[in-house]
Amino acid sequence: MGARTKKENRILELLNLKGWSQAELARKLGVSAQSVQYWTTGKTFPRGQRLAKLAELSGYPQSWFLGEDPAPSFNTQDKYPEKSDSVTFTVLDVEFSCGDGSQVRGDFIDVVRSIELDPEYARRLVGNRPFKNIEIGNARGDSMAPTIAPGDLLFLDKTVTYFDGDGIYAFCFDGECYVKRLQKIGSKIVVLSDNSNYQPWSIEKDGLNMLYIQSKVISSVPFNINRFG
Repeated sequence: MGARTKKENRILELLNLKGWSQAELARKLGVSAQSVQYWTTGKTFPRGQRLAKLAELSGYPQSWFLGEDPAPSFNTQDKYPEKSDSVTFTVLDVEFSCGDGSQVRGDFIDVVRSIELDPEYARRLVGNRPFKNIEIGNARGDSMAPTIAPGDLLFLDKTVTYFDGDGIYAFCFDGECYVKRLQKIGSKIVVLSDNSNYQPWSIEKDGLNMLYIQSKVISSVPFNINRFG
């Protein structure tokens, strides 16, 4: 059991060292987010080709993941250089539904573009969170109106992949993605919309294994397109 705990801690340690979320690691490896979640909780462990790809991706030997070698040194500043004149955020190729849910496209989320913002403005949007922890998604649907409108850019803290108290989250449940308020009541989580036309629904204790929290919504910015012809 001790060796298993050591191995699963190596996956968590890698995420911490690299500043990756579970979703990012899943995307980089081409596996499901649930697989990575199982690795970090010790339910399963990457083996064979997956372990080899993990070693290649991270630059750490397979023996390190097996708990046989000490932790390698890692310079986070080299990995996350910050420009002084702008801050770059990645934009995810996914729309989180503020409605009845949108289908997940594949097992992972691609990054298709980026947005550069003035550092002062970016700091107002994300507070004191490290810029490297933030990514951007798009909202669709009106269930979170007037708080979040269709098409708004959502600033997401990708390091919050667990229930971190009541708040607005980007999450997937039973194969569909949402942006909703989550509130824990007893052993269940209640899913709430800000638009009163949408009824609340609950994720019971026995359904929590199908809940995957992608990130926590930190702020939103209107993204309106005016068409002329």
